[in-house]
Amino acid sequence: MLEALDIAASGMLAAQAVINTAANNIANANTPGYKAQRVNLFDIMTGGVAVDGISQSTAPPNSSGSNVDLAAEQAKLDKAAVLYNANAMVVKMTDQMYGRLLDIMDDPNRQPDNNADGGQ
Repeated sequence: MLEALDIAASGMLAAQAVINTAANNIANANTPGYKAQRVNLFDIMTGGVAVDGISQSTAPPNSSGSNVDLAAEQAKLDKAAVLYNANAMVVKMTDQMYGRLLDIMDDPNRQPDNNADGGQ
């Protein structure tokens, strides 16, 4: 279960990086010469995702003098919010599972399992 928390936490951190970068791009949309940034993500072999850095867009500037596409930035924010919330739900469910397991283990009325082989 700890692995699920690690994977979910990595997803939340990646989503937060995307949100921060999109917000920065939106804040600088009217700054002449500003180049939009994007988050580079990579899959972790054991599960999850990590930020591999931030790069600048090579798209030509628009009429405001920057190359920020506000519609694309809004789509990034929406997607990142969904990903963040999905990973937060994994954390919540894992917490509930651990809590239930501890409740079972702490139950003074629980009878020990005398059949060590699981009934086989």
